[in-house]
Amino acid sequence: MSDDLARAYAFLERGDMVGERTEPSSVGTAFFDDKLPRRLDSNFLRVEREADGETVRAEAERLGRRAIFIPDSERGERLVPFFAERGWRVNRVVVMAQRREPDREPAPIEVVEVEEQALRPARQQVVSGQPWAKKKVMDQLFAGKHRIAERMTVRFFAVVVDGEPVSYTDVYYDETGAQIEDVGTLHEHRGRGYATAVVLHAIAEARRGGAEFVCLVADYEDWPKELYKRLGFDELGYYVKLINPNV
Repeated sequence: MSDDLARAYAFLERGDMVGERTEPSSVGTAFFDDKLPRRLDSNFLRVEREADGETVRAEAERLGRRAIFIPDSERGERLVPFFAERGWRVNRVVVMAQRREPDREPAPIEVVEVEEQALRPARQQVVSGQPWAKKKVMDQLFAGKHRIAERMTVRFFAVVVDGEPVSYTDVYYDETGAQIEDVGTLHEHRGRGYATAVVLHAIAEARRGGAEFVCLVADYEDWPKELYKRLGFDELGYYVKLINPNV
């Protein structure tokens, strides 16, 4: 594992991917947030040792974890066939860090800081149609952002059109690093450079706040990672996340 990938994982474990408590497992560590049980990034089994699929599945069941996080991608890929055959959803998530200057300057688009609650209608619209985007789940995802703010600085930025946010991102940071998270643009406002503007603005604010290292995570098999490459981000590696849709 490269130093930058280890640094990104360490930042995620301080902010976005952490629970209230942990329990040991024969295959790693289980994370729990009893106040936000539907937020999978606070409630998961992290696989830290080599094990076969049946052992990992049994541990997830014993610990009541419907999400399994495998930081080592090679170990994760060895487990994928077992879980995919049993109907688990397989997510490959690329970890990236901004190590270069962006390919081009952003367009002169105004980006403003907003409260978290102001972004909820836009976030809900962007994920509309996803099977997991139910109110109970979304409410806990929104609450999770405030939990992260108990551990580090959390700020929200948007492009606003006719009084409503149409493109947005979060940034989490402390004195050592930052994470860009939850970038979205309403469908009818895409292709205008809004996402580029909000991401670069958030990064600039985090760097002004002392963050030297900036990372993000994105779907390994989706197009946004290509945008991030144009904004100076390099791929560091990826992790495997397995989700049981039947629990």
